[in-house]
Amino acid sequence: MERFLKRTLLPLHAVLLALLVLALWFAEERVLLIDSAYQLFYDINHESILINDNRFTMVLSQLLPWLLIKLHVPLRWVIVAYSASFVLIAYACFLLAGHWLGNRKAALLMLFTLLGMRATFFHCISETFQLMFFAPLLYALVCSRKRGWLRWAALLLTEVAAFFIHPIALFFIAFIVLYRWIDRRRFEMPIAVTSLLLVACMVMKMLCGQSGHDQSFIPTGETLSYALSHFFSLNSIGFFYAHFADLYLFPLLLWLLTLVGYARNRQWLKLAFVGLFVMGFFAMSVVVYWQGDGPIGMERTYLPLFFFIGLAFLEDELPRLRRWQKAVFYILFAVLITFSLVRIGISTRPYANRLAEISTIATQARDEGQQKLIITRSTAEEIFPINIWGLALESMLYTARDGANQMVTIYMEEDDFDRSDEDLYNNPEVYVSVNWWKRWEVKDLNPHYFRLPSQGYKELIKTEKGYEIEPL
Repeated sequence: MERFLKRTLLPLHAVLLALLVLALWFAEERVLLIDSAYQLFYDINHESILINDNRFTMVLSQLLPWLLIKLHVPLRWVIVAYSASFVLIAYACFLLAGHWLGNRKAALLMLFTLLGMRATFFHCISETFQLMFFAPLLYALVCSRKRGWLRWAALLLTEVAAFFIHPIALFFIAFIVLYRWIDRRRFEMPIAVTSLLLVACMVMKMLCGQSGHDQSFIPTGETLSYALSHFFSLNSIGFFYAHFADLYLFPLLLWLLTLVGYARNRQWLKLAFVGLFVMGFFAMSVVVYWQGDGPIGMERTYLPLFFFIGLAFLEDELPRLRRWQKAVFYILFAVLITFSLVRIGISTRPYANRLAEISTIATQARDEGQQKLIITRSTAEEIFPINIWGLALESMLYTARDGANQMVTIYMEEDDFDRSDEDLYNNPEVYVSVNWWKRWEVKDLNPHYFRLPSQGYKELIKTEKGYEIEPL
C-alpha cells in the first residue's frame, strides 16, 4: 500500500469523492441545521455573504451558493451547492498538498478527519472540519522545497485563511511551527515566516475586537475551579468515555506508539512536545466544554487531536515500522475509514426524520391556511429527535424548496411565553426568527425564494391523533 500511495493517490481520491457524494446526497440534512441554516437564510434573503465574529474565511464556502442565489437558481440546488462547497474546499486543499506540493503524508493526514467524525458531518459549517484540511496544506507548504513566489503566496494565504476561520486555528498553527522547529533543529525561513505571520494575525484580530461568542466559551472563576476539581466526572469527558472504542481508541494507540518510538530513539524533545501538547489540548477541551454538548459539539471539540497525533505518527513512527507493521496500519486505516463513511450514512436517520416531521406539519398547516406556527419547547422536544434553536429558519428553508408561496415557519418558544404579544405574535407583517433576534419584517423577505401570507401566529399542539392548530 505504501508503494502504491507513492505512485498514485487514487485511494485517497476515492475517499474524498465518497465524502462528496454523501454531501450531495444528504445536502438537506447537512444544511438545514442551526448555524448553516442561519447563514444560508441570511445569504438568500440579503443576496450577500455573511461574516460573523471576524471569521473572514467563511466567504469561501459561500461563494458558490451566493453566485447561484444571484442567478435565482431554485432553492433545492442552492442547498446542494452549499453542502458541496465545504467538501470541495477540502478537496482543493488535498489536491494542492498531494499533487502540487507532492506531500503524500499531508494528503493522507487529511483523511484522519474522517476517523473522528460522525455527527459532525451533518454540521457542514463546522470550522474545525475545514481546519483539518487547511492545516495539513499549511504544513505541506512549510515543508515544501518549491522555489518561487507562488509557494510563498500560497503559504501566506493558507495561514491567513486558517487563522481567520476559528480561534482554535491558533493551536493548529502553533503545533506546526513548534513541531517543524524541533524536527529540523533550526529556525528555517518558512518557520520564521509562519511564526511572524501568526503574530501579525493575532495582532490584527485584537484590533478587530474579540468576539463575545468566542469569549463565552472560556471558563473563569468558580466555573474554572469546579471544572478542574471535577475533571474526571464532567459531561465533556463523559462523551470521550462513551465513544472511546469507536472514535478515540485508534488515535490513542497511534499516539502511544509514537511516544514509545521517541523514547526508544532518545528523541526526548519530541517526546515531551507531542506528549504534553496532546495531553494539554485534551485537558483544555474537557475544561472549556465542561458542561458537555451534543454529539456534533463534542466530536468537533476533540477533532484537532487527530491532526496532532496523525502528523507526529505519519512523519516519525510510520517510517520506522517494519513492512508487515505498515501493512497492518494501512489495512486497519482503510477499514476504519470505510466504517466511518458507512456510519455517516447511518447517522443521517434522526436528521432525515426531523425534516420528514417538518414536512408533515407544513402540509397540514398549508391545508388549514396557516403558515406561521409557534410550538412550545416541551412539545418540540416530544416531536423532534433533534431539537435546536434554528427550527424557524430550518422549516422556512425546507418548505420553500417547493416554491416561495409554500413556505411555512415553525418557531419554538418557551412554555410560558407571552401569547398576548400583539406586536410580535399577532402582527401579520412580522415573523419570528431566532431567540436573540426575534422580530423580522415579512416585507423584507426575498420574494424570489420566500413569501409569507399576512397573518398572525397560531400554536401547534401535539395530540394523540396527530396535530392541532389553535389560536394563541
